[in-house]
Amino acid sequence: MKILLVNTVPDYVKEKATLPLGLLSIATYLTKFGHTVKIYDRAVDRGGVKKHLKLFSPDMVGVSSIGGRSFADAMKVSKIVKNNGIPVAWGGHMPSLIPEVLIKTGFVDYVVMGEGEITMLALIKAITEKTPLREVDGLAFCENGTPVINKEREFADLADLPIIDFRFVDPKKYYFKNMECKRMLHTYISKGCPGQCTYCYSPGYSKCVWRSRPLDYIISELKDLVDHFDMDGVYFVDDLLSPNKEYLYQLCDKLIESHLGLVWSCNMRADTCTKESLQKMYDAGCRWIFFGLETGSAARQKSIKKNLNLKKAQETIDYCYAIGISTTVSFVTGFPDETEEELKETIEYIQGLNAPVKIAGLYGPLPYSEMCNELMQSNRLAKAQTYKEWAKLATMDTIETNFSNVPAKELKVISNYFYYSIFKAVRPGC
Repeated sequence: MKILLVNTVPDYVKEKATLPLGLLSIATYLTKFGHTVKIYDRAVDRGGVKKHLKLFSPDMVGVSSIGGRSFADAMKVSKIVKNNGIPVAWGGHMPSLIPEVLIKTGFVDYVVMGEGEITMLALIKAITEKTPLREVDGLAFCENGTPVINKEREFADLADLPIIDFRFVDPKKYYFKNMECKRMLHTYISKGCPGQCTYCYSPGYSKCVWRSRPLDYIISELKDLVDHFDMDGVYFVDDLLSPNKEYLYQLCDKLIESHLGLVWSCNMRADTCTKESLQKMYDAGCRWIFFGLETGSAARQKSIKKNLNLKKAQETIDYCYAIGISTTVSFVTGFPDETEEELKETIEYIQGLNAPVKIAGLYGPLPYSEMCNELMQSNRLAKAQTYKEWAKLATMDTIETNFSNVPAKELKVISNYFYYSIFKAVRPGC
């Protein structure tokens, strides 16, 4: 079967496009089983949907929509594809959490819930062999006008998924500069996060399970990107690079032994790092770490189930500064029932950190996160019925509804102040 995989774009763009890692893995996996796959990334590729349909003539189109902000573009693509008589399958974090909503639109034939590699292959097999779709775990579809949600698929052993072939796209289109490199790209070494944070999508999507990929796979991919695409830096985009020191040290040793000479970035939990582990990371090429701190209030840390040790987090930031690792810290303003006193406590804490980049996001409910469910159950948030309503529940950049006890205007001022501070630091003459 011929499958066109489409990476859709959000209704606003603030950052340079990154490699569509999920689609790359699916494309590599399906090709391994004899299917013909092409990736059309609307963030970097020219030509409209109709042009790609005409040139490739796919039997099915897979549409990736990571978050609600890309729903509008994903639906635009789906309508064009459906008008050409081609079936459409959606996938991504947010679609996986609201499959019934998407099936009801009439423009989405299937929703692949969770990881797409194995489920997409099973869906294609069921279609070509005309076997019951109800037997495909991890799939949602429409049957006689009624959405059917199959049981969830068990997580794959990441060793069973392929070493990614990056040639389905042109990696050079995704270069960006960061710290000590000019040609940095994104990849990943693990999936999931053990955290139970009430505001986050991950507990509902990855079930608080962290899984690692074989380190040899990672080194092989990095070597390919260095040798054939001249990559000189990598950002590991995992929700959490590693929850334990053992795997972290193994990764660092592999990177050192590879002699690739890469500098790299990652996301870590701030209160689990030690001075020794950070030094190990630096020796292996780490030059930048993102830490999601969320709040400087100890009480709020408990209520959102982040349970971050704020004192240890501050020590970690100091260690990074001393070692030479640049840090970005982020926090969220406008948590439900957050008071001005709590927010002041958070700002004082953040301002006291020795981190060069500080980001203040604006709270927005994520589908079926514990916090979102509580807001709906208490009737403070109407349950979204359509994909457009879900898309409005934006996070980080806008406030659709303010659930805190702090005026929305103040939240926006705080968020903009921190973003302006980043801009001013980068361009000190402003």
